[in-house]
Amino acid sequence: MVENLEHLLRRAARDPRASRAALYKELLRSETYLLTVDAPLMTGETKRVTRADASFPVWADKDAELGGVWVPVFPARDRVREFVAARALTAPKGKEFLWMGHMPGQVFALVRGVRRFAGLKLYLDRDSTVEVSWPEARALAEGRMPADGPVCRELPLDRLVIPAGARLSFGKLKPWEGEEKPVLLTMPEAGKFRPEDLRRLVRLPLGEGRHAWTPCRHFLQILHRLKTLGVDETGRFFEGLLTSQLSFEMYGEAEALCEWLAVRGHEAYAWLGLTAIYGRTGRLEDCAVLCRRATAKYPGERSFHVNGLRALLALGRRDEAGRRVEAALRLFPGDATLAEIGKDLVPAPAPASATP
Repeated sequence: MVENLEHLLRRAARDPRASRAALYKELLRSETYLLTVDAPLMTGETKRVTRADASFPVWADKDAELGGVWVPVFPARDRVREFVAARALTAPKGKEFLWMGHMPGQVFALVRGVRRFAGLKLYLDRDSTVEVSWPEARALAEGRMPADGPVCRELPLDRLVIPAGARLSFGKLKPWEGEEKPVLLTMPEAGKFRPEDLRRLVRLPLGEGRHAWTPCRHFLQILHRLKTLGVDETGRFFEGLLTSQLSFEMYGEAEALCEWLAVRGHEAYAWLGLTAIYGRTGRLEDCAVLCRRATAKYPGERSFHVNGLRALLALGRRDEAGRRVEAALRLFPGDATLAEIGKDLVPAPAPASATP
């Protein structure tokens, strides 16, 4: 089974745009391994983790450009050792590198709790790695097969203005269902991307009923390049960047952006983004905790109350939600959304007793 998984990994790395249906199927029935950094194990001790928490120090690599982190996953124990050796990694004092095995399918749900999680990198060797993005990891965590073929998104902004004179390149993409002659558009000066990125595309309207496609990652590079060129008609560059990342389900990158904004004078906006990310990625406890802080510091921001209540209800904490919704309704009397949330939480007034 290991040999088959390694064969499929090598084939996917060699041709990133080929079908991965067989690889995904094999992943769901194969044991996989993570690299952790932890205290040395006692002789004969076995440690298995089935739920991520603060004591789960999984190794992850940061994307230097976009800030999300990618967790390497290995098809065999030997590949973990080779990864450490190839990078000449050194464990911190009092710690050592450990491999951790997981039963088929278990690892995908486990790593989604990693902060700034952008996806997995299936590692075979230096020349053979395969990315599994956040949406694909979610599907695998739920025991489903991810979509096979390019994931196509619509333009997340009202429009994209490219100034006259900007150098663009056009090419051809391999056809897929519903798109017989897809056109690739790139802006070479914006940055480079890899063949792997062509699995995640966004449609760019060209006018007169025409359109082209560009990798979602490259689209973000284009936004940065346009800002450098002074093209920011709305003055809302970071809002457009965050909107795009959320639309592309690049939640790890969006989380990194929000954390960056939070310490640069945009805390309320950044926290709004983080509560949305936590809610969409199922990190409900993180959402509830942040909303509690935010409602205390920014009580006039209604979204913190709404998002916090929804997180508490999803966690089954109805008593706390009931107290919170009463406080929110005092701040926003008559708010339809809060009233709808609270109708099953806030006890109705007792009917007046009849006069004898």
